[in-house]
Amino acid sequence: MTHSVESKPGLTEALAALENIPGHAELGAMLERAEAVSFDFFDTLFIRPLAHPEDAFDLLGRRFGIDDFRARRRAAQVEAFRRMLDAGRKEITLADIYGCFSEMPVPCADLMQAEYALETALIEPNPEMFALFRALIEAGKTVVVTSDMYLSADFFIEALRPHGLAHLPMFISADCNATKRDCGELFEVLIERLGVPAGKILHIGDNLQADVTRPREKGLMAFHYRESRAQVVRKNASLATSIGHGLLRTRAREVPAGSYAELGFIYGGAANAGFLQWIGERARVDGIDHVLFLSRDGYALERLARKTAEGELPSFCYFLGSRTAYNLAAINADNFGQFIPFLLSGSDGLAPCELLERIGVQPPAAQVMQDLGLGAQVRVSVALHEKLASFLYAWRWEILKVCRRNRRALHSYLRQLGIRQGSRVALVDVGWSGTTQEAFELAVRSLMDIEVFGYYFCLADTPERARREQNQRMSAMISAANTSPKAMAEIYANRAAVELFFSAPTIR
Repeated sequence: MTHSVESKPGLTEALAALENIPGHAELGAMLERAEAVSFDFFDTLFIRPLAHPEDAFDLLGRRFGIDDFRARRRAAQVEAFRRMLDAGRKEITLADIYGCFSEMPVPCADLMQAEYALETALIEPNPEMFALFRALIEAGKTVVVTSDMYLSADFFIEALRPHGLAHLPMFISADCNATKRDCGELFEVLIERLGVPAGKILHIGDNLQADVTRPREKGLMAFHYRESRAQVVRKNASLATSIGHGLLRTRAREVPAGSYAELGFIYGGAANAGFLQWIGERARVDGIDHVLFLSRDGYALERLARKTAEGELPSFCYFLGSRTAYNLAAINADNFGQFIPFLLSGSDGLAPCELLERIGVQPPAAQVMQDLGLGAQVRVSVALHEKLASFLYAWRWEILKVCRRNRRALHSYLRQLGIRQGSRVALVDVGWSGTTQEAFELAVRSLMDIEVFGYYFCLADTPERARREQNQRMSAMISAANTSPKAMAEIYANRAAVELFFSAPTIR
């Protein structure tokens, strides 16, 4: 009996949910004609939170401390195929692959079991296709799983068991000694065992050759499944980037394509993970006692460190402060004049009283400001800077009170964190030229003798950075020493977006 796709409302809804998939209308028409439907498993029915399947080998390599595991695993699989051909067989098994490993620092049996367990842990139903899969079963269609894989049917049965679907027919290349990809012989097995005419069987899968060309050669209908959110990821991308893309396929499908949130998943997570790892390595080399993740740009790093790097970093914290606060703490009666340009910086467009209020200084009475020609109706401009500089110098004793409070607060804060004379401190910032580090070092110079190291995501190729490097210890994960000038320029040009990957969220 042939069941229409309209047999149950659930199937209609499942098909409607596929409207963003290329060719979904064609799929509906083929389902109407099909008596049996075959689903490819990996990247069609089930997906992994990875950009590429072989990225799982990197996870295993990290777990067992085998840096070149991916390359060894690939070589073993190539050798397993060679032996398969010599023996006149059509497919390999996982045991065949691990039987081809050369000497390993971990027993091959343990590695094989770990790979099997990892594959089991990684896979999860594809939200785009699994609802259709289940709806077809409930509508009475004959539904099967057909996969080219070196894992046996037991793996697929266990994957489907939590969904109450372990009873489905399985056509797995490792068990049938026949494949989809090579000559399509697995489809011949499927046709024979189902007892359904080839033209009444529909196969759905993501691989153009194995899931479309080969079944059509055998007389089946075939639908080329392509994810609605297609992603192009380089094969040599970092593992963190792979996971970022993978999360968009699995746990974060609601993140809008082309949004800043999507950029965060793809690049922000990888940037934070890589930078944090670099910080840990650098801190060990430099003998750091305390790592200070500067607010606001150290927000994501500090939170990630609390979750993943406890014990791998020295004492660390989210260090509250700002370049303005550190500069104010550095100002005293002897150096006040040299800081007047700092006090005036960024003030154009403000009222003169606002220039003081932004650093916590109470301005003179309104009438006094009016008499000085600095009333509320006046706006700061370059033409007014000389007059304002004279005013600030005259009002310096009030400004110095705020500076002393900042200095005392900074000293107390450092002591609360356990920072003492002789401590080696890493100041972590995103970039770009070391201005905050310079202000911090100026501020602490009169408080205690500590060694300050600046750790940066990227140090830009600017004259300011070059000048500061003469007097400050500054290291960066990305710098002219390891990155092309073109890439450096592009990162610096997009620095506002880069900072969003690390910064604290805006409170509204």
